[in-house]
Amino acid sequence: MNVKGTIVLLLAASAAFAQQVLVPPYLQPGNYPALTSEGKVVIWQTDSVPGTFVVEYTTGTQFEQAKKISRCKVTVTPLTLNKKTTLLYRSQLGKLKFDQDYIYRVLQNGTVVSTATFRTRTRKPETRFAVFGECGARSPQQAKISWLVNEQKPDFVLVTGDIVYNNGREQEYRRNFFPYYISAKSDSSVGSPIMKNIPFYMLVGNHDIYSADLTKYPDGLAYFYYNDLPLNGAVPQATIEVKGTPAQVEAFKKSTQPRFPRMTHFSFDHGNVHIACLDANSYVNPLDPAVIDWLANDLRNSKADWKIVSYHHPGFNSSKAHYDYQLMRLLSPVLEQLGVDMVLTGHVHNYQRTFPLTFEPKKDSTGTQFVISKEGRVDGKFTLDQEFDGVTKTKPKGIIYIVTGAGGAALYDKEMSAKPFMWKHEPQENWVPFTVKMVSDVHSYTLIETKGKTLQLRQLDARNQLIDQITVTK
Repeated sequence: MNVKGTIVLLLAASAAFAQQVLVPPYLQPGNYPALTSEGKVVIWQTDSVPGTFVVEYTTGTQFEQAKKISRCKVTVTPLTLNKKTTLLYRSQLGKLKFDQDYIYRVLQNGTVVSTATFRTRTRKPETRFAVFGECGARSPQQAKISWLVNEQKPDFVLVTGDIVYNNGREQEYRRNFFPYYISAKSDSSVGSPIMKNIPFYMLVGNHDIYSADLTKYPDGLAYFYYNDLPLNGAVPQATIEVKGTPAQVEAFKKSTQPRFPRMTHFSFDHGNVHIACLDANSYVNPLDPAVIDWLANDLRNSKADWKIVSYHHPGFNSSKAHYDYQLMRLLSPVLEQLGVDMVLTGHVHNYQRTFPLTFEPKKDSTGTQFVISKEGRVDGKFTLDQEFDGVTKTKPKGIIYIVTGAGGAALYDKEMSAKPFMWKHEPQENWVPFTVKMVSDVHSYTLIETKGKTLQLRQLDARNQLIDQITVTK
């Protein structure tokens, strides 16, 4: 064989064994709940070909001007799913300064794979963040929302669940989710690279746990592979039941520790906002003592100006879709006692906002047990603050409940948008006119900004048009 032929064969062999990046590097919040220490986690995934990676970072936005470049440890977890092995990499950027710009890069054998900047959390009495849910549906609207949110440059993104359709599988994340949020370019038709620069705090929804049977979905429950969130929450008495062969279950738990099952409840601080995130799936008792004790201590110990709770399934929803599932209403008196200002939910694929309200769930004749119908309805006594308008009357009496589930999946009850006469349900013990705004005929996202004792909520649609706005003051 001549020299030219030998070179061609060597190049072909090199290409055949080159490592392929399946999920580009993206940023995660890591286990940093309080404003006492700061860090971030970088995650990426490749095929089964081993590679040598290095992660470097420094303050500022350019490596060329850096006085000191730090390196951090890279760990790798082999995932053998659907009879195919991939490698999931993690690198923790620790001991970061607050209110500081950083730049990081991932290198493979000396070649830069990815470079991005981010800003650490602030300790100032302000913040700016985006919220949406029902997003990983591989839709043009999902791409538009990603692009629009990236243009807003929020401090972080809160995803209210149903991250990936239909079942929360690893292959669905790679096909239906990451391409829209780690896109090579920022464009309304394809999405944006937002997750390279801005951390996502993601809640577990019902679609995210439909793949808990690993015999049917070997790559199921990928929420616990791809997220790296605070681990300060309670572990409820009932958690996700992982099914499969003993070997499958053991491999899953080994690959997801310490995140499974603890990561479904967590809280964190950013600026003057404290957000507690709960698992509202049907296997969890909303009044589980372990969760209530943790939540009470968590919220009482917070000195933040604004206390927000977020979970997937709304208790107060005027759509036809998912109306009967109201178990999270049982939590309302607890949240009221703990001084919660706002609750952010998803599940229903539209946008809804309630009047500020308080709710007393109905009990049986003994006064000791809550009355819950077989469908999951919870009757009770409503008190609405109908004087609050978010413009001239900005101090609410009660909690404002938001449904923001129009992040990309097909919309629910389009015909009900801006038609209050269609929102009515029976009986009066189960529904009163608590919904003041419903926009169900267009995809949208929520943008929340706080400055001291003032909070502004804006709802923006896929055309970036303002469809709702309120100001809340203390």
